[in-house]
Amino acid sequence: MGSKKLRRVGLSQELCDRLNRHQIVTCRDFLCLSPLELMKMTGLSYQGVYELLCMVSRACAPKMQTAFGMKTQRSVDLSPAFLSTTLSALDEALHGGMPCGSLTEITGPPGCGKTQFCIMMSVLATLPTSMGGLEGAVVYIDTESAFSAE
Repeated sequence: MGSKKLRRVGLSQELCDRLNRHQIVTCRDFLCLSPLELMKMTGLSYQGVYELLCMVSRACAPKMQTAFGMKTQRSVDLSPAFLSTTLSALDEALHGGMPCGSLTEITGPPGCGKTQFCIMMSVLATLPTSMGGLEGAVVYIDTESAFSAE
């Protein structure tokens, strides 16, 4: 979010132009400067620069969210918390399947079926909900380049 343009934060056009002359265009550019540097560039007092820093910080920082809030939101969300592996013993061991919305590492000795399992889970995640899937998208990260999509 640091790449957000200062003109979209609510700064005056005059101030944006003044900062632009110093190649200060994004929130990141602005927040990387000290208050003293900003005072010189903008001609504002310390208090004025402090207020600008607060305003720009709030505009580009993600909204604060507590763990309880995330848990509450997740319980209200209608999407399932787990994706069934379609292997009942494994689903039982995992207490419902693979957790949704998280990164899961699969490990094991060579030839035990890790790649096959991951491909199967990728397909299951993209299936429609009527077929037990999530109608989702999958990012498959193969660190050993053992699997090629070609």
